[in-house]
Amino acid sequence: MFGRCGPSRAERLTQVSNDEDGRVRRAAQRRVKRRQELLKAAQTVFSRKGYHAAAVADILEQAGASRGTFYLYFPSKRAVFEALLDEMFEHISNAVWRVKTGSDTAPVVDQMHENVCRLLDVFEQHRDLTVILLREAVALDVELDQKLALFWERICQLIDGALVLGQSLGIIRECDTEMVARFVLGGMKEWALYWLLSDGDAAKRDRVAREILAYSIRGVFVDAE
Repeated sequence: MFGRCGPSRAERLTQVSNDEDGRVRRAAQRRVKRRQELLKAAQTVFSRKGYHAAAVADILEQAGASRGTFYLYFPSKRAVFEALLDEMFEHISNAVWRVKTGSDTAPVVDQMHENVCRLLDVFEQHRDLTVILLREAVALDVELDQKLALFWERICQLIDGALVLGQSLGIIRECDTEMVARFVLGGMKEWALYWLLSDGDAAKRDRVAREILAYSIRGVFVDAE
């Protein structure tokens, strides 16, 4: 006979809980966004001024952030750089996919070409950081030098692992995979730096990827096997 006057206590508690969950979720999203803004600003500043000459104040100015905000996320300039290294390694790892064989898969060379293209995309999309890593990030300090050396060692291990996999699939010749991995990494680093400092034109990416792959597979001799 009488209608309900309003939501029940249980419904009100559920609504309060949902509102609280929403606020927590939005706050977490804002923190993630702000952290990424600081990383992006640091990347730009390091690229423009170099690691040693860059100061936290420069990052704050670039990001439009306060000093208090910065220290909520990073305890030091070095910590920002280390976070950038970790983020870059994740991008590179995600760009290199395991090669598959079988009648229902693309040719192995095409899959390798796509891997190189994705890797070049990472370099182009993170141009500032790539240039820092390839050109200027040396003799920073003992701990950061070790971090950087570990970064390149992890990349080399990715390449080495891909070569070992290729041998197991019968598509890579018998060779010292660690040595070849370092050759490949050195060539990629040299070319990436040249490409990014000249123009880094994404339109040339496909041609660049094919040339890198052709050189890695066949070398430069006409009759090379």
